[in-house]
Amino acid sequence: MHSWFYKFAVKGLFPLLLVFASTSIAAAGDERSQASLYERLGGYNAITAVVDEVVVQIAADEKLGRFWAHRGKDGIAREKQLIVDFIVAKAGGSLYYRGREMKLSHEGMQIDEQDWEILIDALKNTLHKFNVPARESREVLEFFDTTKKDIVEKS
Repeated sequence: MHSWFYKFAVKGLFPLLLVFASTSIAAAGDERSQASLYERLGGYNAITAVVDEVVVQIAADEKLGRFWAHRGKDGIAREKQLIVDFIVAKAGGSLYYRGREMKLSHEGMQIDEQDWEILIDALKNTLHKFNVPARESREVLEFFDTTKKDIVEKS
């Protein structure tokens, strides 16, 4: 009886288990590749942490600090939340962005190419600091690039 079970296990069950295991592994790989950017970034808390860090950097910047100067803590918190909501919504998360359109929000702020580059450098530094994988970092930067035409007013 022992040899019958052994033959059944080795010739019947083991190959079947290998098929199921390889199918499960392939499915897990497919799920990761099809997961939203929001999920791949780590969700709401991870996005909030990145936004918090970027805002600290740009608010402390000699040139970009002008946008954050003379603002109360509540105003800064509101701006950060709008940024988080926007990114979460655009990255496939469950939040709805209730802010104004990018062009309207930034109109008249006289944001120039140098301002934009400072922001992007702060974002790159933060993505690196938080060990965001290359694919996700690239997608975040590509996403930000789509907003540039509505934010930068001066070359």
